[in-house]
Amino acid sequence: MLKLNKPMIDKKVLEYSETLKKLGIEHTIVEHPHLVAVEDVLKYCNLTFADGASTLVFKVDNGYIAVIRRDDCKIDLKRLQKLAGTKLLKMATNEEFSELTKLEPGAARIYIPEVQKTFIDGKVMERDFVQAGSGSFMCSIQYRVEDLVKLPKSAIVSLSELMIHDSKSGGSTSKKLVLSGIRATGRLHLGNYLGAVKGMLELQNGNHYKTLYMVADAHTVTTPYKIEELQKNRREVIIDYLSAGLDPEKSIIFQQAEVNEHFELAFYFSSVMSIARMQHLPTFKEKIKQHPQGSTMALLDYPVLMAADILVYKASLVPVGIDQEPHLEVAREIARKMNQLYGTDFPEPVRFATKGEYIPSLKGEGKMSKSVEGSYINLTDSKNIIQKKIRSIPTASIVGGEFTPGLKVLFKLVELYLPEKLENYKERFKKGSLMFSQMKDELAQTIYEDLKPFQEERARLEANPEYVDKVIREGAQKAKTIAQKTVKEVKEKMGLS
Repeated sequence: MLKLNKPMIDKKVLEYSETLKKLGIEHTIVEHPHLVAVEDVLKYCNLTFADGASTLVFKVDNGYIAVIRRDDCKIDLKRLQKLAGTKLLKMATNEEFSELTKLEPGAARIYIPEVQKTFIDGKVMERDFVQAGSGSFMCSIQYRVEDLVKLPKSAIVSLSELMIHDSKSGGSTSKKLVLSGIRATGRLHLGNYLGAVKGMLELQNGNHYKTLYMVADAHTVTTPYKIEELQKNRREVIIDYLSAGLDPEKSIIFQQAEVNEHFELAFYFSSVMSIARMQHLPTFKEKIKQHPQGSTMALLDYPVLMAADILVYKASLVPVGIDQEPHLEVAREIARKMNQLYGTDFPEPVRFATKGEYIPSLKGEGKMSKSVEGSYINLTDSKNIIQKKIRSIPTASIVGGEFTPGLKVLFKLVELYLPEKLENYKERFKKGSLMFSQMKDELAQTIYEDLKPFQEERARLEANPEYVDKVIREGAQKAKTIAQKTVKEVKEKMGLS
């Protein structure tokens, strides 16, 4: 049954809807803004991955086949190859998909009459309805699942395994992988703690994800560095992670350089990316400006290694800032090319924002950064040092006037640490009765109290180096166990084993 909320629906979608009606497939057109990513569509419609379905098109010996799978599932390609009775099994390229379907890549429909056969994964049939493609990025279609058996040349088969926990499905499932990392350029500061580590803790202590936290020490060598500082920092960051609450029993915590598979996979990935593509990245151009003598292959290849960091674990969610989006796009491009050329099953990773993502510099411009002296608070700073740094934040020259950059920083920290007093402070500022020194000292005291448990735990860990060594050693082994499997698969697909 067709239900239309608005009359402005693409003509091709309406024609497709008529085709579904003729096949006897009950459905509802769901309009939304222009959305390409599956995650965005499901989020907009307030649905889980288990409520969505995607149609994947594969090239086989005698043409093309389609696979309908639930969005929380991963297809077993070897099983699919056997069921399809084909030697060739590769994801259709964007060009092949568009030529076959006359649709834009990413806009696949459930019903593609041009394919030889449509395989419907059994997990799809466990739902009453699934939301899937319509051929347009401006709307989706909710399909009645029991009617999918009416699709011509279709078969229900068992092809997948669950990839993420779904509270609606009831049952135990494996979890979606999340990878996060911090460069080993120095000890963690308040910006790292509020902007990254607290988000890491939420992910770790929830029940929805499997978390991997990496000290990106190898990335540090892409720009000028001091050997002694790197040797120290790569260990210090691990201790900071542990002191902040990351738990090696719940998360895999490791140093990038201890897992050689990252670098091997990065080399294979570099075979599908051009030098020109890397040179045009804005981040590469910015780094060259900062370090004119540092135009190295390592710097050029930085995004490829980052893609390997993510995809060697087949992580699909990466909690990074918006400034890293160009690098994530490279990772998605590599995943698509590897899947199309070699039939791998890499996910296309997306940015996963956490609360407190951006923490401003104490100087009032930019964000807290180790590279800008006076812009940050160390997690190990004493009460007096924190108080001194907070007092140094520049405030309005005219009480009750416009917010200066420094005042914006101050109120942002108040919002994070003293939210219950934020409106009162703002009102007093407007009236000209706000005592900045009193507010700053109260803020400094609250920040210190928040960091005190971290500092106490860090002192305990520093006194127990054997435990830290054990965490580093076991974390590397756990990471290698996953990474080795991925590299083995890639080598087989590329004809290297």
